[in-house]
Amino acid sequence: MNSLQLYRQLTKRLEEVSDCAQFESKCLLEHFLSLSLSDIYSEKEINDDLSELYIATEKRLNNIPLQYIVGKWEFMDCEFLLNKNVLIPRPETELLCECLADKITPESVVYDLCSGTGCVAISVQKLSGAKVYAFEKYDGAYEMLLKNITLNSCAVIPVKFDICKKPDLDIEKSDFILSNPPYIRSEDIASLQKEVLNEPLTALDGGNDGYLFYRAINQNFMPLLKNGGYLAVEISENQETEVINIFSSLNHIKTIKDYNGIKRVVVFRKG
Repeated sequence: MNSLQLYRQLTKRLEEVSDCAQFESKCLLEHFLSLSLSDIYSEKEINDDLSELYIATEKRLNNIPLQYIVGKWEFMDCEFLLNKNVLIPRPETELLCECLADKITPESVVYDLCSGTGCVAISVQKLSGAKVYAFEKYDGAYEMLLKNITLNSCAVIPVKFDICKKPDLDIEKSDFILSNPPYIRSEDIASLQKEVLNEPLTALDGGNDGYLFYRAINQNFMPLLKNGGYLAVEISENQETEVINIFSSLNHIKTIKDYNGIKRVVVFRKG
């Protein structure tokens, strides 16, 4: 079998579960066989052991996300290690990293709440040089956060903490707070795509109404935001009005739409 035949075979199988089967086939061939796109189309003869590739294909056919299979993914031009303990970084979350980029400086103190992989904290720190604290509660996610800080050689400060509790930490106040919290209503979890259901429930479930973590941020962390500081949170579709109500003590600055026209990031200013 040559590389092009293998690519076509793989693509045909992945069409059962993916609308991007060609892209996913390319990713798997690159990861497991180190084949570039030019290698694939050169019809290179394949003599490698294909067992790992076929095992990975079966996982994908069972709705395991591609990102977990390859164990890493790019976000904001950085690479992040992934496993089932963390939410997969998504393109729309890049808006959260970019929305205050013109204001965050090397002198700024930034909190990233519900950090997970650390993709927001690490990207913002590398973009701005700011002092960034990444808050994460869960052991598995915290371990991945530490690995990604090391991988990306950045100065993010990890903090193992449950943001639903009042901080009793000896920590400086922040100029900026960023968060992509869980925001899906508990009753809606079961109706999510099968792929998404393989991601950690703790990173998806926003409580009965989807606003549990926004209320927690408002109650527990607004006292740690300096006067004149900014808050930016990612939201789901149709959550803008209630999120603005929750943070009614702040001034609503703007709401940013994602690439599909969905209101995705809400930005506030204190004072």
